[in-house]
Amino acid sequence: MISIVIPVHNRLGFTRQCLACLSVQTYRDFQVIVIDDGSTDGTSEMIHQEFPDVVVLRGDGNLWWAEATNWGIRYAQQHQDKRQANFVLTLNDDTYVKPDYLKTLLETYQTHKPCLVGSVSVDSEQPNKLEYAGTTFDLYVAKGKHLAENYNCDYRELIRQTSYIESDSLPGRGTLIPMRVFDEIGLFDSKNYIHYMADIELSVRARKAGYRLIVSAKSPVSEFVSATNSLVTHSASWKEFWNGFTSFKSPTNLKIRYQFAITHSRTKIIYFLFDISRICAGFIRRKLRPVKPI
Repeated sequence: MISIVIPVHNRLGFTRQCLACLSVQTYRDFQVIVIDDGSTDGTSEMIHQEFPDVVVLRGDGNLWWAEATNWGIRYAQQHQDKRQANFVLTLNDDTYVKPDYLKTLLETYQTHKPCLVGSVSVDSEQPNKLEYAGTTFDLYVAKGKHLAENYNCDYRELIRQTSYIESDSLPGRGTLIPMRVFDEIGLFDSKNYIHYMADIELSVRARKAGYRLIVSAKSPVSEFVSATNSLVTHSASWKEFWNGFTSFKSPTNLKIRYQFAITHSRTKIIYFLFDISRICAGFIRRKLRPVKPI
């Protein structure tokens, strides 16, 4: 059984589209658990009317990604049939997938187990533009690389070369996790990583516990790139970038990145300083790089 856990908040259109593509999956042994964290746009009502088989758990708007996802995992744990293999699939609502998505994730898991299986992601408006295909990074000086660059950010080139990529971390956007992983290492750390980096942190914990982190090239997730954080684009201002260091809604929050460095890095403060330097240098490069005309 795959329990698909999707936190949502006031994105009814995205949620509807995501649930619609899940409803036509060729693999059928799954349940969808939506955590509606205080939506005021009728999301829960829409789900009850159009997708009556979906489990809806309602929060008050203060859960954010990590604890909302934990709610879904706890529900799945409480209702699992322990006589069979059970998985949690974390998924964002601003994505859509092909009908064989669950099937290919499970096939990849069976080939490489014990492991967690992530998804490559592509731009929904440019389906051949590879946005994510795994990462490498060390825990000494925060040096890393986005592995999509190895394939010129070209999804067709990725598929031509390989069916999987081994990664040093996995995001929450389409990651299949065996239920026993949570029994061994715990749930997402919603205390220290309220909204961002909880997914990366859990995957690093899993890798330290002996699980491989595999990205399935055959399981693409189409994401609405325009709906993601602006700090990684040319559109972010210097003020937005600076404010990101203190906002818990930001992936560059200093407290969050310091916590990760202290918990997981072998060099701790040195890693943290290199990490922040890398973030600043990357932002400056993006601001100075000319924007290509569309």
